Amino acid sequence: MNLFKPSYWVLILILIIGTISCQFGDHKKKGKEFESASEADLAFYHPTIIKHAKGFKINFLENGLKELIVWDPWNEGKIFQKYYLKNRGEKLPSDIPTDGVLVEVPIRSIAALSSTQIGILKFLGVQDKIVAVSLRDRIYDEELNKKAQNGTIQAVGHAESLNFEKIVELDPELVMVAGFMKISDKESKLMNAGLPVAYNIEWMETSPLARAEWAKFIAAFFNKEAEAEKQFKEVENRYNDLKKLVEKVEYKPTILSGYNFKGTWYMPGGQSYLAQFLRDGKADYCWFSDSTSGSMPLSLELVFDRQGEADIWFGPGQCRSLEDMKNLDDRYTLFQPYKTGRVFCTTKRMKDSGANDWFELGVMQPDVVFKDIIKILHPELLPDYELFYYQQLN
Repeated sequence: MNLFKPSYWVLILILIIGTISCQFGDHKKKGKEFESASEADLAFYHPTIIKHAKGFKINFLENGLKELIVWDPWNEGKIFQKYYLKNRGEKLPSDIPTDGVLVEVPIRSIAALSSTQIGILKFLGVQDKIVAVSLRDRIYDEELNKKAQNGTIQAVGHAESLNFEKIVELDPELVMVAGFMKISDKESKLMNAGLPVAYNIEWMETSPLARAEWAKFIAAFFNKEAEAEKQFKEVENRYNDLKKLVEKVEYKPTILSGYNFKGTWYMPGGQSYLAQFLRDGKADYCWFSDSTSGSMPLSLELVFDRQGEADIWFGPGQCRSLEDMKNLDDRYTLFQPYKTGRVFCTTKRMKDSGANDWFELGVMQPDVVFKDIIKILHPELLPDYELFYYQQLN
């Protein structure tokens, strides 16, 4: 069926007029029902075009539902989770697939259990729907932080510390988590209690624009696809304009990244998120040819041998000063960028509590992050620009 033919819209109008109340069935808690046909949100039918992200897919089905597929990044070609979205105000079809989670949209409340999800919800303008977070002290946004401190937004823990009873009592219409490897026992328990769990695995995408495009995934639960498409396009355009700015750059500064943790140096791989920024920004990173999309475990000795004389050092943990670095490992003082003071961390917008806007909104602003990186790599191209997320350590 073509969802955009006039005949289909006639069918939708008929459904809107109806007042049939349909039971949610096994997909939700007993006693809860879908709303009957009343005032359907036509924004539900806005098509979603995915250009960069590889981790999810959105389809319209013949029965009027919308299918969201989250791919398993650890098992190529396999599905991690599937969702069927039913537009609030429309009749529930009789032929509901049984291989996914049924969710009525737009949802009216959400538990956002990672900082990045908070940032995406802000990007979409639906942060007022947040009723629960993991840790109240890790919220950077002032308004949301106040709500968390006064109890309007509840802290429910995360991962193994998740307060199951509290989150069930809050009864959000969606619980959003950062998926990792497999569905955890606590997540299964939430689903068995009738709470839909959505897996936001944007952190496994390897390009900045791909991560930001996961806003379209979350937007589907709010019927905000049109807004997500418009805003993402603006971000994409700004990012591409910055790429053009560095096209003719000849000098490429050499880069060191990562830090030593308990005897292992975790170096961003050649296909990682940071590596893509560095590649687009015309840097010289000796691991570009590596195929790793995550971090590579290396020895400090190997790193010093290959990158000890690097021009610039990105991201040695959550440090705010060179003294902080020295206190972590005094061998850092042997590296050339430490000696020259060309060390940069994403701690400019970090509070004393540890709340950091880099983790909250940084994923949704790859253009701003990229601008920071260009300023660091080629300061002559942006003489009047002041770093936003990064700061140079003194």
